[in-house]
Amino acid sequence: MRFVRGFLSVVLWIIAIPLFLVAFARVLPFDNVIPLPQIVAFMPWAALVALPLLIIALFSRRWVLTLLLAASLAGFVYWTAPFFVPPESSTAADPADVGTLRVMTLNARYGEADAETVVDLVESQHVEVLAVQELTPDFEVALVDAGLDDLLAHSLTVPVVDSPAGSGLWASMPLTDEEQGRGTSFAMPSALVDVGGTEVRVTVVHPYPPMLAETTTWRTELVELADQVHADETPQIMAGDFNATYDHASFREVLGSRFVDATREWGAGPTVTWPEGNPVPALFALDHVVVEKDMPVSDVVSMQVPGTDHRALLATVVVE
Repeated sequence: MRFVRGFLSVVLWIIAIPLFLVAFARVLPFDNVIPLPQIVAFMPWAALVALPLLIIALFSRRWVLTLLLAASLAGFVYWTAPFFVPPESSTAADPADVGTLRVMTLNARYGEADAETVVDLVESQHVEVLAVQELTPDFEVALVDAGLDDLLAHSLTVPVVDSPAGSGLWASMPLTDEEQGRGTSFAMPSALVDVGGTEVRVTVVHPYPPMLAETTTWRTELVELADQVHADETPQIMAGDFNATYDHASFREVLGSRFVDATREWGAGPTVTWPEGNPVPALFALDHVVVEKDMPVSDVVSMQVPGTDHRALLATVVVE
């Protein structure tokens, strides 16, 4: 019996230690040290493991483990709960209203996404602004052939051959004050659009991913993005693959006190977008629509697109 109890203790601690690491990574105000950016992304899922483990530890009277698990679970719930709190008005805004903007973002995975599906979504979802990451010349042609220009006649594209560095911005209204945003590893074009008489700068976001050898690059590009958007007083919307979840400190620095994550504001739960189309279901919310704090959002959803490992993310933004 003593052997069984000792073995159970070892197993519980082996399972619990990664949860403690996730909680510790989430508490820290920085994430530019390996492996913090890699493990903090698991935070929303850690609660699902922590709860049954806490019950087992409690009933087996392992008090130290129970205390640590209870503290970790409390943190997980505190950090995740806002995603399930709907706004005061949960009525979906009408994309046809002159003061609203229906936004869609998609990482096309080296241009391998199915162009016809993308265009069908643009049409059926009444998309007015489309942000595409990993845009290649061939994929841009495929989008045009599928009829994208008939729906969104204005574009600013930076396609790149056989690379994830390309990006593109399409809109149903004219784009002005265009910027190609080549200062980062991947293109992040932006432009002004007129929404009900208000000029809004829309930026396609795609920083370098936080791979083990490139964590510094990832962090630097998010910091530069934060500096750029906060220095511009123009109302803004950012859409793209941020290669970060809300639990990454670097992503929250981009938000600051000015911007909010549309998914979190809509309150329908975390919207996971990657990795899609694999044996493992989508686990992480890497794709975001980010808006000004005073811009209400509604109807935030993700949708599958064949050929890519990301889900498309859509949101209706009320500008006026």
